[in-house]
Amino acid sequence: MEIIRDILINDNEDQSKYDLHNYFLNNKGEAIFKHLPFFDIYERHFSKYRGKDINMMEIGVGSGGAVKMWREYFRNNNPDANINIYAIDRNPKCKQFEQDNIKIFIGSQDDREFLKEVKSQIPKLDILIDDGGHRMNQQITTFEEMYEHVKDDGIYLCEDVYTSYWPNFGGGYKNPNSYIEYTKNLIDSLNAYWATEEDDLYPNAFTDSAYSIHYYDGIVIIEKRKRDTRYNDICQQAIIGKTKE
Repeated sequence: MEIIRDILINDNEDQSKYDLHNYFLNNKGEAIFKHLPFFDIYERHFSKYRGKDINMMEIGVGSGGAVKMWREYFRNNNPDANINIYAIDRNPKCKQFEQDNIKIFIGSQDDREFLKEVKSQIPKLDILIDDGGHRMNQQITTFEEMYEHVKDDGIYLCEDVYTSYWPNFGGGYKNPNSYIEYTKNLIDSLNAYWATEEDDLYPNAFTDSAYSIHYYDGIVIIEKRKRDTRYNDICQQAIIGKTKE
């Protein structure tokens, strides 16, 4: 394990950005299963929430180690931070991992009625991570039900999306029913206000709530931000500096 740590972490670098790496590599509690390259992505998008009040959900509890990792990471040694970690798993045994500030719901992520019930019991979320069953119907159903429950400036992250290329998970290259192909359509929705009259493309709720979509190897992240004004409104455009006649 120390060999792996030495490869990942250069002691001459700022160690604070490796807090998740360090927690993971030195974990002696319940097991955590994460792909090592994901930690840099987590830090890039999540670090701004550290030491602040946060409501976070992870779908997929597994052996219970990750929910504790998130609690300690976001607390960042700030005892005044109100950290609430929520999680979903279909395995009833995962209920044993509930602790202070960790609430676990038992049910299936592709059960819309179950997800609606969960939403009725928790506040809006700053971050949602889908690390559940990784099947296409699970990922798409979860997004359709839970995206709206992420705050207007929050983050929706789905990981292990390589299963979109696996037929035994309901995916396959260019399969229109895969999560990857589903999110490719969201790119059009994100830019719908730029469509012309000839396009069969119109703004929708996603257009008005999404700020960006990030694709990484194995992860898709959607950052939310309400659009009270439109980028294609002429008053939102500007020219800075000198122009030639």
